[in-house]
Amino acid sequence: MNPYDTRTGKLHARVETTRRQFLLLVGALGALGATLLGGIELLKFMFPGATLEAPRQFKTGFTVDDLTGTGTLKVNVISDTANRVTVVLDTAGVYAVYLVCTHLGCTPNYVSDVTSGSGVTNSAATVAEHYAAEGGAIATRNGWACPCHGSRYYIDSTNFYGPAPRPMDWLDIQVGPDKHFVVNRAALTVYRQAGDTAVPTWRLDLKTGKNNGATIGV
Repeated sequence: MNPYDTRTGKLHARVETTRRQFLLLVGALGALGATLLGGIELLKFMFPGATLEAPRQFKTGFTVDDLTGTGTLKVNVISDTANRVTVVLDTAGVYAVYLVCTHLGCTPNYVSDVTSGSGVTNSAATVAEHYAAEGGAIATRNGWACPCHGSRYYIDSTNFYGPAPRPMDWLDIQVGPDKHFVVNRAALTVYRQAGDTAVPTWRLDLKTGKNNGATIGV
């Protein structure tokens, strides 16, 4: 008698057939998954995930000599608008202002008379009063005006008019071996909250190439 002709034999044959089909199906799915994942990784290799975002650290197109060349100015300013940074030299040293308006992120423009047209009366006295409290800073009417919604900032980036809620930040700045400035937008040296109008004292000393470490809020 053929054992597979019995009822038990036929049931066993069906189970074995079903098991083989299941194993074949699982194997096929595994092979398909491995092929798919391998293809995705191959595509990633062919198209590397490079970011189009500008590097956080960059070298300015101007040098220390460009900033100090006039020699007669108590405050000298050079802006790198493409990188949204202005480098300022005063009698205390050098600092870099991050040109991002704290209202909605527009790029403020450098102006020679920041209080003009702002509605702030007696502008010369207003500027002098702001800097007199700190003593060491240079009182100047130069500053920044935001073209979007009219916010105004003194030369030390303190906001005094318009919807900007707080001062603009300062960035870490160093002098490279070739005398170009190296600015790091990922490293803040001054961060002030709303209502903080104190003039920051952080500065880079061009003679020593070192900063005084007087960071605020970072």
